[in-house]
Amino acid sequence: MTRYIFLFFVLIATTLSSCITSLHRLNTYTTVTTDAGITGNWQYKDTRLRIENLPASQFYKAITSDTTGGKEKKSAYDSKEDSLLYSKSYVIEFINGPYQYYMICSLTRLRNELFADIEPVAATSLKNPGNEDENLFSHGSYTTTHSFAKLMISGNAIEFRFLDGGFISEQLNSGRVAMKYEKDDVFQTSLITASTKDLRQFLTKYGKDQRLYNKENTVTLTKI
Repeated sequence: MTRYIFLFFVLIATTLSSCITSLHRLNTYTTVTTDAGITGNWQYKDTRLRIENLPASQFYKAITSDTTGGKEKKSAYDSKEDSLLYSKSYVIEFINGPYQYYMICSLTRLRNELFADIEPVAATSLKNPGNEDENLFSHGSYTTTHSFAKLMISGNAIEFRFLDGGFISEQLNSGRVAMKYEKDDVFQTSLITASTKDLRQFLTKYGKDQRLYNKENTVTLTKI
């Protein structure tokens, strides 16, 4: 059975009032952008996070090199399109409990607003580092989903204004917003299945609508 997972909520579940995720990402290699203000060491409540350029990170080196022979190996980022996209992306890493989590964050601009696409990619055991069997993503059939947030970078702080899942779900259920999605009645969540093109059109049209965001769905990181 396919499971839709969004591990970022391991970190922020107590903050966000509702969640909504997407099967497809918000950007492509032709629309990705960069912003140096996102990199560095950050604090969120009791958790420390590190954000760095993906190609320069130890995480990227670990997934593209054979740790036994030091040789290059095939990775999930070998296609030309993915290579161009991830060359301008970032990796977010943090520790929660017995695991170290990794997420890929890519940025894009819509109507001069900066948005982040966050994709969880690995959760490795601190007790057995390097053991693929201890990676939460190595078991079962997983389809990683994406979550989107408007970014407000100001000096030593970053606000991730995640989309209000409750508001969007209401619009989807009422038919006021025409966008493909699947509803999970068990967990009371919605999975957006619209294409990247449709997602961009939606946020281009509604991205400045303050009803898409609220304080409960905002995560503020402070630089340390």
